[in-house]
Amino acid sequence: MIERRNVLRGGVILATAGVLAACGTPRRERATAASGSVAWEYKADSAVKGVRYGAGTVVAESDSTLTGIDAKAGRELWRLPITTPGIGQRSCLWNGALVAPGAEPDAAGDRVVAVDLASGQRKWVFDAPDGVTVAGVYGVRDQVLYLIAADPGGKGREAWAVDMASKTVRWRVPCESDGLTVPESGSLLYNRKPGSGGDLVALDRETGETAWSRAGDSAVSASTIASGLVKGAVLASDGAHTVSGLDPKTGAALWTTPALPYAAGTVFGSGDAYFLCDGSKLHAMSPGGDTSPLWSLTVSDKGDAVDAAGYGAAGSFYLLAARTLRAIDARTSKIRWMQTIPDKPGQEVHFAVGDTHCYVESTADPATLTAIAR
Repeated sequence: MIERRNVLRGGVILATAGVLAACGTPRRERATAASGSVAWEYKADSAVKGVRYGAGTVVAESDSTLTGIDAKAGRELWRLPITTPGIGQRSCLWNGALVAPGAEPDAAGDRVVAVDLASGQRKWVFDAPDGVTVAGVYGVRDQVLYLIAADPGGKGREAWAVDMASKTVRWRVPCESDGLTVPESGSLLYNRKPGSGGDLVALDRETGETAWSRAGDSAVSASTIASGLVKGAVLASDGAHTVSGLDPKTGAALWTTPALPYAAGTVFGSGDAYFLCDGSKLHAMSPGGDTSPLWSLTVSDKGDAVDAAGYGAAGSFYLLAARTLRAIDARTSKIRWMQTIPDKPGQEVHFAVGDTHCYVESTADPATLTAIAR
């Protein structure tokens, strides 16, 4: 399951959630749907700004509201009035809940809320200190939440480790990154400075101290760290024609390809293979020094499959590029199905993959969320 902030007074939120769960209906629902076909559509009050899937619920973000929707049927389950910095990249899943930072109508400052995905009820709340903005929350390990906070005026950023039981900050360290990666195992966290400067830093999960850094390294212009390891390595691209596999414990290069005959600016990691999209073709590659692709698939005759986005799940690879969403067999390159997507770069399309459906903003109406049967 993939994907690409303060509390209203108690009873009001819960009562509202109950009424909406009883009355909410999708814009359109179909009894059965073949793979690649539209199963249902949900009409939000305003443009969908983010999508997140978890535990049978897909959450859609619109202006000042998060809406929980039954992932299979498209029925509205609950609503939470909150303005977030974006749940697609800046929220995380924990114990059947979506954890998101934001501003709620009755709160003076930023707050992190864990909202139960099935009911919309709050399971946990953390109020940020006065003047602090919570830029995003990125993962929970052993009852510790890892987030990025900005000081008053947004002049500096810090990575925080928040003890969820005591609601105290265990450690805080300066952090230029726009996000954190919190693996499900291991002793390290990872962050990467935004832009193409190449800064990739590993932090000790218990102390926040820097374990290793590839600061200012042009060989790490882009990295797959946010999507996990590929055959035990962090993949990094120089943004041109070289890909390296980095040891996640030390940052040292385990292998580096010779110059590839196609662009390596856009790299996706998935299981035991990685994928390059050069604007015209998608290339499936085996990690290591081999430059010969496992297979190549033409996705655009015009070479306009740039700023693509890719998601791997259950043996399939979902590519958003050239105004098309493709479900591709990751082993054979066979296209299982295709659907038109909004007319903008794949990395800007709000999208999530669930157990049975893909969820993507509508091509016709930015306020509509479309469920496509996987």
